Amino acid sequence: MTASTASAGGRRRPEQVRAFFDRVGQLDREGPVPLYYQLQELLKEDIDAGHWQAGQILPSESDLEAGLGVSRTVIRKALDVLQSDGQVIRQKGRGTVVAQPKLRYGAVATAQEWLHEDMAERAQLAEIIDVRLVNAGGNMGKLLQVPAASQLFEVTVVTSVGEPVSLTQAYVRCDASPELAAATAANTGLPLEIGGPELLHQLAASYGLRVHRSELSVEATTANEFECKTLRISARAPMFLVSTLVSDIDDTPLAFLRSVIRTDQFRFAATVVHPLQATADTGTRAR
Repeated sequence: MTASTASAGGRRRPEQVRAFFDRVGQLDREGPVPLYYQLQELLKEDIDAGHWQAGQILPSESDLEAGLGVSRTVIRKALDVLQSDGQVIRQKGRGTVVAQPKLRYGAVATAQEWLHEDMAERAQLAEIIDVRLVNAGGNMGKLLQVPAASQLFEVTVVTSVGEPVSLTQAYVRCDASPELAAATAANTGLPLEIGGPELLHQLAASYGLRVHRSELSVEATTANEFECKTLRISARAPMFLVSTLVSDIDDTPLAFLRSVIRTDQFRFAATVVHPLQATADTGTRAR
């Protein structure tokens, strides 16, 4: 980005701020998920959805305070998380600036290669923090290809492998399967089994979620206060941040999951298959 482009893109226009609040709505003050954690997720989603480009300035702390009715303490804790994740840069006298997007390194693997069988057997759903129906909103609606007013299941859970290892917040389309649609119509909630398999396995086995493809991105981050308390880990422990978009065989999005995973319990691996050199070139090099 050139200096002139950065300057032009960096100006925060009033209509951008108004559009932001129209998209994200309000925070849930009655639920168990802390307000700062909700705010950081809304800001992440808005940046990931492309509403803010690198170099642009996010709504100011006073804008967020007035628009969402939250304290500066809540706002600063949320911005601290985004800065730790490398998504924003906080510049004194200027505000919170969207950082350049991270480089993407892709890997393709089967489910068995990604999560080894014995690990899949050991991973259990250890705690259900919250399950509720929410409106998709603009960002999640775009990601899951549903209207903004559509309802989604929002599920916040902890996974354990002998001890708590990950915290996941998932958004699942209510029409992703006949079983999920029936649960929505009957207003029966989404019963999950504590001590049973991890969330995605339960959704597939018990609610007919027809998982065919998962697109994952992995980033480095540090645990925030809510994650430290929930996973019983030390302050600012290093973590993996894994975002997963789950689709069916027709590439229709079914669910989106964002998980923070302890780095002291997991490592990620990828296998890269390189194309063979042309025969003539191989023969030349052999000589």
